[in-house]
Amino acid sequence: MVKFAEAKNLFRDVVDPEKYIPLTSSEKIKIDLLAGINQKEKMILLTGEAGSGKSLLLRSIYEQLKTKKDVFFVSNPYMEIDSILKLIKELDIKKHHILLLDEAQLLKADTWENLRIYADKGNITIVFATHDTNVSELLAKKHFKTRINSIIHVKSVSKVEMENFIFSKLLKNNYNEIASMFTKNNLKLIYKYTKGSLRATNQMIYKLFDVMDYFYNKNPYKFNLKKIKNKYIYIAIMDLKAINA
Repeated sequence: MVKFAEAKNLFRDVVDPEKYIPLTSSEKIKIDLLAGINQKEKMILLTGEAGSGKSLLLRSIYEQLKTKKDVFFVSNPYMEIDSILKLIKELDIKKHHILLLDEAQLLKADTWENLRIYADKGNITIVFATHDTNVSELLAKKHFKTRINSIIHVKSVSKVEMENFIFSKLLKNNYNEIASMFTKNNLKLIYKYTKGSLRATNQMIYKLFDVMDYFYNKNPYKFNLKKIKNKYIYIAIMDLKAINA
């Protein structure tokens, strides 16, 4: 029995560091971020479109550093900002600290200013993960433009990287039979829909396996286990469009 229902759970759209796939582009960004942190830069912007993988990158870095550095990860600064500011205020000025702030576009202007003031003390590196649309607005403020040490952009992945992303998840978890079902036409169609967004890729494959599981259980003897029919992908796309409408 082919376990499509199990395999789809690998593609749940959640920030789980165990599901981080070390693609070439994301590993390059990790290297750049870690270099900035080790150089004790004050403020670093990690930018990218929604679904480009910023959250998972930050979480992966946190998991890598948490046993070696004084590092904090905040997934929703809007909800936790009071405790964040209180924490920063009490940090040891003689020790270097790292604050990884996800969804930084949720922060209010006065909060950005408070964080900028704390960063100026020199004992903390703050990494802000924010949407591309917020960067120009932020840099328009003179006191930020001169204090942000670096801006690192997370781009949409290439078709080859998208393929590696899908196959790595499946093969790593011993779903070799399912991985072998993908054809070049399948992958071309999936990339056309997802446009290199890792979030969209996760959603697409999750829905695709859901659709395939339905048809497989409905009539397993007529189900083609050698390759994925494009009709399943089109059904998944229609379902996703209906959900996001």
